Amino acid sequence: MTQKETTHNPAEKLESSQQHAKKALETTTAAAREIADSARFVAQSAYRESKNELSAAASDMKHAACATYSSLADQTSEVANKWCERATELELELSEHVREKPLQALGVAFGVGLFLGILLNRK
Repeated sequence: MTQKETTHNPAEKLESSQQHAKKALETTTAAAREIADSARFVAQSAYRESKNELSAAASDMKHAACATYSSLADQTSEVANKWCERATELELELSEHVREKPLQALGVAFGVGLFLGILLNRK
């Protein structure tokens, strides 16, 4: 090797090494961008899917709650109607009993009133 080759050789090697480092940095940067874009796409996709699933779950819960409310409302209405019918029957029976035996009904009413009066006046 000559003196000229050895002096230029290190500079060329340094320049070559810088170019390789730049290419490695560019390649790494491009790969990192691809990974970031891929991760962003996956995250957005997962977000949309989760949002859709949660929306469907909320809708199912709403329908279940409405069905339960409707069922309970129907049951309550049925029970209320039965009690109203029974109260009407009792009213008719009591009315008939008072017409048939007015003195007995008056005595029972007096006795109940007296009993309640004594209970309420106790201190």
